[in-house]
Amino acid sequence: MQQRILVPVNFTTASARALAVTRAYHPEAIIRLLYVVNPSDIASATANPVINPTHARDERSKAEEEASQKLAAWKRDAEELVVAVGSPAETISEQAKQWQADLIAMGTRSRTGFQQFLHGSATEWLVRHADQPVLVVHDVDLAEAQKRHLPPMENNPA
Repeated sequence: MQQRILVPVNFTTASARALAVTRAYHPEAIIRLLYVVNPSDIASATANPVINPTHARDERSKAEEEASQKLAAWKRDAEELVVAVGSPAETISEQAKQWQADLIAMGTRSRTGFQQFLHGSATEWLVRHADQPVLVVHDVDLAEAQKRHLPPMENNPA
């Protein structure tokens, strides 16, 4: 049975490891890598209190293009790539529904206490609300067989 697995990435060690585990355990699956551009990141990039719609559109295009290039470096063979703009957790959930994913596989960092309160967790939200099962890969060392599935990173997460 071929599975459709959505792998949201944010180019961290945790998301690289989630992708490696997905590739290792589901070699026949159709894998779609998803990067979500957060609108607040685009707004903060403008650094101008008077928002010029043209400038905002240019910043969004720039952010999407940069994400597409990074995703392309992580892609293997038939894997699919998607860049979307929105709230990360809700956008991941919506993309999984639209694409009819069988599974969402994602990494998580160990945020606790005040950091968790301030930043929240897309992973935690998805575990509670997604319509699909969510495979959560913690930021831990991988087995040697899994390391060969890692995407290229500046600081190798192995």
